[in-house]
Amino acid sequence: MSRLNLGDYELGAVLGVGTVGTIYAAVEKSTGQAVAIKRLHPAISRDPLIGARFRREMLILRRLRHPNVIGYFGGGEDADGNLFYIMELVEGGSFRDLLQDGGGSGLAWPMVVNAAAQICSALQCAHNHGVIHRDLKPGNLFVTRDGGIKLGDFGIARDVSSADLTDQGLTVGTHAYMAPEQITGDASISGKADLYALGCCLFEMLTGRKPFVAEHFPQLFEQHLRAEPPHPRRFVPDCPPELDEIIVRLLAKKPEDRPFNAREVQGRMFQIMDQYHLRDRPVAVGEETSGPDVSAGQVSDLGRQMLQEQIIARLGGMPRQNVSWGRLALILLTLISLCLAYLAFKR
Repeated sequence: MSRLNLGDYELGAVLGVGTVGTIYAAVEKSTGQAVAIKRLHPAISRDPLIGARFRREMLILRRLRHPNVIGYFGGGEDADGNLFYIMELVEGGSFRDLLQDGGGSGLAWPMVVNAAAQICSALQCAHNHGVIHRDLKPGNLFVTRDGGIKLGDFGIARDVSSADLTDQGLTVGTHAYMAPEQITGDASISGKADLYALGCCLFEMLTGRKPFVAEHFPQLFEQHLRAEPPHPRRFVPDCPPELDEIIVRLLAKKPEDRPFNAREVQGRMFQIMDQYHLRDRPVAVGEETSGPDVSAGQVSDLGRQMLQEQIIARLGGMPRQNVSWGRLALILLTLISLCLAYLAFKR
């Protein structure tokens, strides 16, 4: 793995604090590039298990080069022996932030459809590489200024090509998004667990509430294990029945009753986009199921435009555009010509 020197970066504001580490905004001194740095807390940096998981996360991110996965630029140890790694800085915050901004109300369903297509790209890439995220939730889904979605935080991910760092039978994950087989500590956990968590995320994005709510963890686990999931249309009447149906399928108790893989879910999202005329270019026959990794990053549709507008409003600025000086000059000349033509007409 790349070995970097933390002294080459100027640390800025704290972006987030977790149980094992802190994420900082930073700037590479030699290039001025804005990045984010995840650094283990000094008190636990020398814990063998936590250190092994952190190194595993770096190895996973190095393998998962994908438009919908947080970019990884290398890692190492600081002068005190604390592990860290450098990743791309995503300006728009997370879906947890968007939902909190909404004050309990969900997002417009076209935004949820687009988000699902992008998240499925990231999940399919991870699953193709033998990686099960195991902690998919709104707080780990980050949004770029132009409406792109990046899956991050692979801290408890399982790499099926290596020995699992979690003891058999131990429950890992975030309670509100855990599949039944995660709760019971099933040793044969697969990517279907991430699909269940995806169903929980999409339900929450759409309705503003989690599919299962309880006062205590045992009650919550009991609902995940046995209670029938509510239909999103019960809370959002304008939700398309096709979207309602796929979310309920994702929340099936048995892994075999869920969609076959993330690619299938992504294909359904593309079909919904086309059925409800959310984008200009329909998917070609077979496109939604072809290729090793399908990226939704280039899909431009109403849902992504709405997401972009919400992110821009949240950041309080205009979208960044790559406009050449030549194009600016052409626009200026056009405006001058129009003004001169108007003045000539007035005379």
